[in-house]
Amino acid sequence: MPSTLLQPLRAVVLAMVLGSAGVAMAQGAPSEAGRLTPAQMQKIFPEQKRLALSDQQARIAILQRGERCLSAAGSSEALRTCMKEQRSASQRQREQHRAAMKALLERNGIPLPQWGKGDRKGGWGEGRGPGSSSL
Repeated sequence: MPSTLLQPLRAVVLAMVLGSAGVAMAQGAPSEAGRLTPAQMQKIFPEQKRLALSDQQARIAILQRGERCLSAAGSSEALRTCMKEQRSASQRQREQHRAAMKALLERNGIPLPQWGKGDRKGGWGEGRGPGSSSL
């Protein structure tokens, strides 16, 4: 195809892409890069901060209990038990924090991150940002 015929096609494709991005932003949907909009961040900030502080305090308490347990351990078996209990408590805390964040997002009508199998970096909603691989 001659380049003069491709230019109108390129313009139409560009207009469609830019138009759909503008509609998504106008609806308050997360940006293509997987970030919350400034309005969404402002709306959830107070509770997000409260949850983060609460999570931090719970994690510190778990570490302190683990330290006391390890200090009191008198055998290898007791040491293993302490580490296993700390691991379990940390996992429960992560699950509780994750559930609290999920509830916060749902209450505010914000789509949850979509995680891929084995993916440690999630994007918000259906659209994944540039540089993320879904292969």
